[in-house]
Order: sequence, then structure tokens, then C-alpha cells
Amino acid sequence: MAEDFLVSRRKLRQEWNRDILKLLAPQKQNKNISVFPNLGRDSYVSGENSIYEIYIQKTEVSRKLSDAILDIINFEIGSFMEDDTGFVIGGVKYLRKDLPSVNLDRCLEIKAENNEIVFERGKYYKFQDRDGKYHVLNCTNDDIAQPYSECTMKKQNEESYQMGKFWGCIGCEGVYGSKYYSDEEQKKILNAAGIKDGFFSVQVGEKRQELFLSNGVAGTVVPKRRYDGTYNMFMNTNVLDKYAVGSVFVIGGKEYILDENKRLDIPYGADIYDIKYPMMEKQ
Repeated sequence: MAEDFLVSRRKLRQEWNRDILKLLAPQKQNKNISVFPNLGRDSYVSGENSIYEIYIQKTEVSRKLSDAILDIINFEIGSFMEDDTGFVIGGVKYLRKDLPSVNLDRCLEIKAENNEIVFERGKYYKFQDRDGKYHVLNCTNDDIAQPYSECTMKKQNEESYQMGKFWGCIGCEGVYGSKYYSDEEQKKILNAAGIKDGFFSVQVGEKRQELFLSNGVAGTVVPKRRYDGTYNMFMNTNVLDKYAVGSVFVIGGKEYILDENKRLDIPYGADIYDIKYPMMEKQ
């Protein structure tokens, strides 16, 4: 009984090995092999005693890219396969050379509401450069930059890079450390977006910075925390002790008189960086 069982197993193993060799060796079309086209799978239809199926993944190629597919490429980087020629999304390959530009009609204007600018994740934004040409930015996670679809088509440009850097720096860090835009140009960009002098905020994704738009010596964009420190210095320290009582200071174009306690009655929100000092008191 046991001997018959061993012989049966040996025979079955031989049949399996023979089936494998048939699959690996080139041969004429066998009536037991059937290929089903366009199903994403090649199937080996077995003989009576065989148990094998071969799966070969096939990828459909599409020449049309919808807005939804373009959004996946721009906002869901890492969620799809990518090679030198294109992207595989949902089992369909989209060729890099067929990528369209982001339609400007889908882009939002960079505009402030109540002196606050918010860049929302998953949204496109448009701006005009120094020559009046429109460019596109998008907000991915906590970053504002040129869309990946444009970068992958080698359409990078300096204006988009610098504008994305400007908003990203002040919205995420609170400081613009580049010299690409002068103080005058920074103010022009902010004013064009609807930002008025004084306190304002910029939010990029989930990151938000409270800032102060100044005409003074500290730069155009000042972090609110820095403003608060300077304001506290004027209001609660003896920093003005060397000036005579009655001295006139011009702050933001308005005059303030030093009182008998060597203090200035400066309203919170005045441009304390735009200040003209009087002569110091002679010792």
C-alpha cells in the first residue's frame, strides 16, 4: 500500500516536471494552450492532470490624459509607477510626451481675504511674471511650487521657481532670505495679491505664518514675533532714555512726543521700523 502511494507520487512529480519543460521549450501551437487577448492575462489551460496557470500583466497605453489623471501626477507623487517614458496609473500607462499643460482656467488667483492668503492643498494657482506672462504653481502638502507635470516635461522656469520660493518661505518659515526680489518687488507682489500694510498672514498647506508688512529698515516682510519684541522694547524698556522729554519721533509718517516718563504712546500695529529719530539729549 505504502509502496503504491510512493509510486503514485513519483509519477505525479514526473508529470509536473514534464509540463514545466513543455512550457519552457519552444514548440508548435498545442491545442491545450489557449491565449485570451486583451484581458491583461495569458492563461495556460491545463491538460487533465496539470495545475498550472501563467499570469503576465499587460499595460494598456492611453494617449489621452484627463484633468483627473493630471491631478494624480501633480498631487499624489509616489502613488503611481513611473519610468523614463511615462506613468502607470490604475493599470494604464500615460506617456510623458503626451502630458498637457495645466489649463489656466483651473487655476485660482493669488488673492487675500482680510489680509490673509491661503494656499490650499490640491489647488493650482496662477501669477504673472515681470513681463506679464502667466505661470502656474500648485500646493502639494506644505509646499508651493511649479507642478511636477511641467517639471517632468522640462518646462522649469526661473520665475515659477522664485515665486514658489517666495510664498513658501514667508508662509512656512516667516522669512524671505533670497535677494531675487528686492524689497520694492516684494511689496509689489504682496500689494497685487491684496495685502495691505500692517499685520497679515500666509498659509501654505497646514503651515501658517503671521507677518507684518513694513516700509522700514527691517525689510518688507517682518515676522510678527519679531514685531512684538521690538514693540515691547519701545513700550516697556528704557531704550529712549537718552532723548529729551518732548522730543518728536516720526513713526510711519505720524509724530509721537516723548512724555515725562521717556515713553512714546505708539499704537500696536504702527510701523515701528519706519521711524525717524530726533537728536539725542546732550549729556
